[in-house]
Amino acid sequence: MTERDRFLYDAWTRQLERMRAMQYAYNRKFFVLLLVSSAAVACAFHLGSLPLLALVGPGLVTTGMTASFFLHQCDFARVHAQAMEQRINRLLGGRVLIASELEAEYFYPHAVPKLSGVTWGRPWTLFNWFTLHFTVSWAALTAWALWLLNARWESPVLVAYLVALGAWAASNVWVLARWFGTAHAERRMQDQLRADDGLTPGGN
Repeated sequence: MTERDRFLYDAWTRQLERMRAMQYAYNRKFFVLLLVSSAAVACAFHLGSLPLLALVGPGLVTTGMTASFFLHQCDFARVHAQAMEQRINRLLGGRVLIASELEAEYFYPHAVPKLSGVTWGRPWTLFNWFTLHFTVSWAALTAWALWLLNARWESPVLVAYLVALGAWAASNVWVLARWFGTAHAERRMQDQLRADDGLTPGGN
């Protein structure tokens, strides 16, 4: 291994460590978000006030959007880490680092179309079911809050609320479908990482 190779190995290893740290940090943020949102919803139902019940639906939509943002950050870290592992493996002449390969098999592949945490057209993993579980749970909690509001609101107010909530939910789903549905950003990032891998001039 030349001196330049050692410098590259050190630089890529540091980048790999940084991306793994970023990935773990956003995983922690994700589970803290679930804990806080669950506590907030439980508090809303326990207190039973109209403003708190009215916030359950929009709040859970925003929670889902925030969770998807954390997933987006994890995807960034995963794609970057995959590239660093591949570069280090090429430098070392073998499949020494394979964590990204295992992640793609165990969780979901890199740069594939999906809706937030649900991938399409592939054998489902527990990650897919986990995402579906919370989606169904949040929809049920929203329906429960609506049922309670229905008993205390006049029909015009309830209809206006349903329209606003439906528009808020639909607009967020549209954004997520646009972002995750083509995996364009992840693929563009992969192309950027391949453009110059540092091993040879031009990244060849």
